Amino acid sequence: MMVMDSPVILYAESLGASATVIGLIQGITPLMVVFQIPAADHVGRVGYKRFITTGWTLRLVFVLPLIAVPLLSSVLNPQSQLALVIGALIGFNLVRGIASTAWFPWITGIIPEEIRGRYLAVETASNNIGSLVALLLAAWYLGSTTGNNRFAVMFAFSLVMGAVSLWFIYRVPDAAVTEENVSEKQPVSWREIWQHASFRKLLWVAFTWAVLMGGLMGFIVKFLKGPAGWPDDQVLLASAIKFIGGLSSLWFLHSRLDRVGSRPLMFVSLGIWIAILLTWTSMAGGKTVVSFPLVCGVYLVSGFAFCTFYMCLNKLAMSTVPELGKSHFFALFSVVGSLAVGIFPILWGVMIDALESIRIDWLGLQWNQFSIYFAGLLGVLLVLTVLVARLNEEKAANLNELMRDFIRNNPLRDWMRR
Repeated sequence: MMVMDSPVILYAESLGASATVIGLIQGITPLMVVFQIPAADHVGRVGYKRFITTGWTLRLVFVLPLIAVPLLSSVLNPQSQLALVIGALIGFNLVRGIASTAWFPWITGIIPEEIRGRYLAVETASNNIGSLVALLLAAWYLGSTTGNNRFAVMFAFSLVMGAVSLWFIYRVPDAAVTEENVSEKQPVSWREIWQHASFRKLLWVAFTWAVLMGGLMGFIVKFLKGPAGWPDDQVLLASAIKFIGGLSSLWFLHSRLDRVGSRPLMFVSLGIWIAILLTWTSMAGGKTVVSFPLVCGVYLVSGFAFCTFYMCLNKLAMSTVPELGKSHFFALFSVVGSLAVGIFPILWGVMIDALESIRIDWLGLQWNQFSIYFAGLLGVLLVLTVLVARLNEEKAANLNELMRDFIRNNPLRDWMRR
């Protein structure tokens, strides 16, 4: 979280980064995933666990420049510091992107299909707890100190936690690689992969979802720091709330994802996202006051909606991808979404910068760079809804079955009985 989320964006903001640069920083992580395509040829021979552990170890080397740059503020000007930060992030995410090629094949090999939804819910909850703790610590620390040294300490903390994570990853058992996946660099051609109809539909959903989410959280931070004029610690505290929302998806999806399927729950998430983007449009357009409680509430719901859709998408990918050539299927799945997440933050950032001088009053709103951006995302959301409706999922529940499941398996209902 320290080198891939709000803290590094706030550091870039302190160096005078524009919306385009913020978009570039947001796009570095997913853009580097494109290297999964050539890396997929080697995962089977190296082994899933070895591939991950090697990459996770090497990426920590690139955290060292991030620690050093804030300490050199008296020697380097802000533009040079920003360039070095971007360079370090490129190196970190390049190694991370290559290593992540083995992640989906690995967990698909060790987690049985009938409990993958439950596993993804618990894994997401663990990620949200760790992320929440990280941002709360960052908010506390930024609120009590001043100067660039505070960012150096946070990046050093990230390095230590990265080393600790290696101890845990070594304890995870490896998954067997099938003989076909070991013997051939690419057992299934890219043409055959693209012609897999269900997988191709899933790719379009992953792409459009990535267009929607690409840079969103970074631009929200930019909006809160810029037009809203919030201090760093308040931005981080509000941003941390999204992980509590993500954590709440654990009780909602723990066994429900395996029971009702991914597609119905995707529609639930999309409905929530419509309300979220309408609220941000209203706040950016001056119709609604940008208050701390409201922003925290929107972040809370955003975390829940994001994790719900993300887990459903990944579970559907696991059930759609065949065993033969799965490293290449998963690599293409990751790359298509990641390219959109990497490119569109830059494009959104250029658009936001280009609209900086726009001020148009219409329909009770002020249409400026941020209100136009959030409204544009609503259009993307409508396209995504149509694409989700086209997905194939054999065991998906219909609307009536989903509503019955909500009523019968509602934790609040069990609590009231007590």
